[in-house]
Order: sequence, then structure tokens, then C-alpha cells
Amino acid sequence: MTTQSFCYRHRPDLKEVRAEPSHENLYKELALLPLGDQQSIAKAWNTFSSAPATQRRLILQGLLTTCCTSQLSFLATSIKPLLCVDFTTILPTEICVKIFSYLDAQSLCVACQVSQKWKAIADDDILWHRMCQQHIDKKCHKCGWGLPLLQKRRIVRLESNHHHDHDHHVKHDNNTTTTNNTMIIRKRPASSHDDTVAPPTAKRSDRKPWKQVYSERLVVERNWRKHRHTTRKLQQPEGVLCLQYCDAQNILITAGSLDGTATVWDLETGKILRVLKGHSRSIRALQFDDTKLVTASMDHTLKIWNYHTGQCIRTLEGHTDGVVHLHFDSRILASGSADGTIKIWNFQTGQCFALTGHSDKVTHVQIYQHTKLVSASVDGTMRLWDLEKRSCLRVFRGHMGPVQVAIPGCLQQQGEEEVIMSASLDRTIRIWSMETGKCIRTLLGHTDGVTALAYDKLRLVSGSLDGTVKLWDVASGLPMYSLEEGDETAKSITSVKLSDAKVVSASHRGEISIFDFSKVLSSSTS
Repeated sequence: MTTQSFCYRHRPDLKEVRAEPSHENLYKELALLPLGDQQSIAKAWNTFSSAPATQRRLILQGLLTTCCTSQLSFLATSIKPLLCVDFTTILPTEICVKIFSYLDAQSLCVACQVSQKWKAIADDDILWHRMCQQHIDKKCHKCGWGLPLLQKRRIVRLESNHHHDHDHHVKHDNNTTTTNNTMIIRKRPASSHDDTVAPPTAKRSDRKPWKQVYSERLVVERNWRKHRHTTRKLQQPEGVLCLQYCDAQNILITAGSLDGTATVWDLETGKILRVLKGHSRSIRALQFDDTKLVTASMDHTLKIWNYHTGQCIRTLEGHTDGVVHLHFDSRILASGSADGTIKIWNFQTGQCFALTGHSDKVTHVQIYQHTKLVSASVDGTMRLWDLEKRSCLRVFRGHMGPVQVAIPGCLQQQGEEEVIMSASLDRTIRIWSMETGKCIRTLLGHTDGVTALAYDKLRLVSGSLDGTVKLWDVASGLPMYSLEEGDETAKSITSVKLSDAKVVSASHRGEISIFDFSKVLSSSTS
């Protein structure tokens, strides 16, 4: 018994899904003709349908030679829809999903409107998980778009061993000791929440579809691009020199007043939770995680606090002038001082050593990849340090004024390049290649010195003495728009912080501005 093969148009199993023209109208028109003409046309149709493929082609070629232009036009418009093949009806679902994986997000949404079968494939969780992997917390190399993470990241939780190391000393390289308790800190094992985008697992009833995850982040990213946000203002009696906030804990901590206090705010309600007192002069820098807050003050000391209770846990002494900036990770704490030195405090061993090289006040320090450190100084330079060898790897020169901020990171353009973003009182922001030490881009737009900078994988925000807070397009080097405009009272921006959906800025007048891109008024979205 021979098996008859069919083309796509004549497969019996695809009869229900093919978009075929109705034969009813055709036979109605035929019935209007004289009987003799009906028989002749029906005979021609039967002759063609019973002919083998080679004879069919010959018959068609003969018909085409006799057709006039209008008839050829009719054939062209009639044949085009008949040649369209719905591949989802003839290919396995796995291959259809693979084909759909080459579409962008907008095309997938359009595909959902074709049919129910197309919608089922275009909404596949695997497709949208891949879309999230390409865009969330990074810029897609195909379209150039990136989406915010919008995950309440758990800041590295640190545990201090208070019971066994209560009376140790912090040792310095110059054989002097400062009576402070050694702090032993262990990093908690990483949880699944630390991953940027977790791989797809078996569906749980409480887990969002990846398409919804993508859509929520797309809304926030569009708000960033279209300058849509809500703004709230908080007021502190005196100027704010530094701040940090945490969306996960919903708190904001500010400092800078002359009385040496730090203020803990409820970020949602704007109410003050507590005031931390202990420094004798103003606090110039602060940083906190789940369990502790570290402050740096012009009274030459750093203090470690339990900011949940307001208790000062210990004081670190060693600088001979005011401490201007600090940064810590799970293992070490770096502090930069007006005495021109950088000190590295080891939480695990209790030891401390100094890095020297700057000829003036150190204004900014930031640990990079646990073993390196980037510093900025009033001497107009930045330095890249090797913490293991305790030596300077490279000096960056080019700013014409004191450098206020130097942030290491990666620039995502053609691949990833390690760079340093710097801001100076010479009114410029510069991007430096960490490998060559050369300035690869200069950002111009502020009319006065740039005092604050915040950068993540998607955007760059700056604050200036001209009173403006600007959002930058790093790729073009041009400002996108200003979040805060300068005014006649010459308000100076002293600090800016950036997260997935917020920018928080502070001024020397004590005004704190919270720009929230996840909460947009209905009138703004129209």
C-alpha cells in the first residue's frame, strides 16, 4: 500500500487551521452562467485537478500567457495570502519557541494578537525569562536598553563576634595602638535573593510569570526615560553633607550638622526614628548595612553604631585630622582623611595599615573587587591601589580642580570596560579607563563644581554647587534632563544616591529631595 504525500494546503489534518477562501461564493457565481458554460468550466477544473504536477505547471504557464494585466494583478493579490504558512501548525512546539526567541519584546507582544496558539507560544515563560536575562540590571547588546532590577536586595548581612573578641586592640603599622574592640565579621552564605535573575524553575503558584516581571520593570524604565516621577521633600534643620538609604529596610540616614549627629528617617512616612549622638564635630561620611552604621567625622574618628538602637558599639582612632570619607565591604573598612592618608581597617584580624601618596586631603575612597581601592583627592588626582601589595598601581591626572568623587565600575558599550567615574570642582565629570589611565570621555553641563556622583549599570546622576541634579546619557556624554534645578538662593547639592527606582539628593540647606520613578501620578502617565 502506497502512502500518498500532501503539501501544506492539502494535508487533511490541517484542514481546520488553514485560512482557505470559501468555495460557496465561487459556485454561486458559476450557477449564474448558462448550463453549457458551467459544464465547460467544471470540466476545465476537473482536468486541472486530475493532472499530474508537470502537466499542471504546463497548463498554468499556458494560462498566464493569455492573461491580460488586470487578470495578472488579480492573480497576484489572490495568491499572496494563499502562500502564507502558519508554521506553528506544522512544527513542533519546541521549534516554534526557538523561532520566537529571536523576536524582541515588542514583537512578542504583537505575536500574542495573531491567534490563541501564537499567544500561548509568545507568552512562554522560557522566552520571557531569556528576555529578562538580556535586559534586567544590564544593557542589552542588541537594542541598547536596560531595565532596573527592582529587587529588594538584601545588603550583605554581617555578624560581629561580641563575646569572644571584646577587649582586643586595633594595631597600626607605626607600632601605636588604639584601644578599640576588634570586630570579627563573617559573611552570610549567599541566598537565592542575591542573584540578578534566577533561572526558571518549576512553577509555583506564588511566583510571577517572567512576562509580568519584565513588564513591571519596563514601566519603571520608561518613567526614567520620559522624566516621570513623584517628588517628596524632607527638611533637616541644618545642612546635610552625606546620606544613604535602603529600600529593603525603608530607612534613610543623613548627617552633616555641626552638632555631630546622624538622623535615621522612615523613608515612607518621612518621620525621624532616632538621632545618633556621639561625635564632637560634623559627620562627613556614612555607610550602613543590615546590622551596623559606620560614620566618619571631622573629630578625627570613625564610629560604629547599632543604628536600630542608637548605641555606639566602638570608636576607631588613628587619623591625625578629620575623616572625610569611608567605604567598607564584608572584610575591610577604608577611610580617607584630611591628613592625606588612607587607612584600611581589617574587620577579621583587627589590624590597620595606611596608604600614603596623595599630597592633599583625601575626599573619596571606594573598595573595588575586594583587593583594590580607588581614591580621590584635593590634589586633583585619583589613585588606584593594590590592597594586597599595599602599593599604588596607577595615578590618574587631568582634572583642573579638586576631585570630589571617584567611583569604579564597568562601562557597557562594546563589551565591558573597567572605568572610573570622577567628579571635580572644575565643573566636569570624567570617565577614565582603569587599564590605560587615560580619560576616554568628558561630560560637560554643570555651571559650577560637581560635588556628588552616583552610578550604576544603567545610569549616572550628578549633583553640583550650581544647585542642579542631572541625569546623564553615558554613551553620548550629554545630560538627559535635570531632576533638581538651580535657584536664586544658590542651593548647593552636597550628596546624591541612586537606586533602581529612586534618586535622593541633599543640599547644604538641609533639604532632602526624593525622586521616585516607580510611583507616578496618573496625570503624568497620560
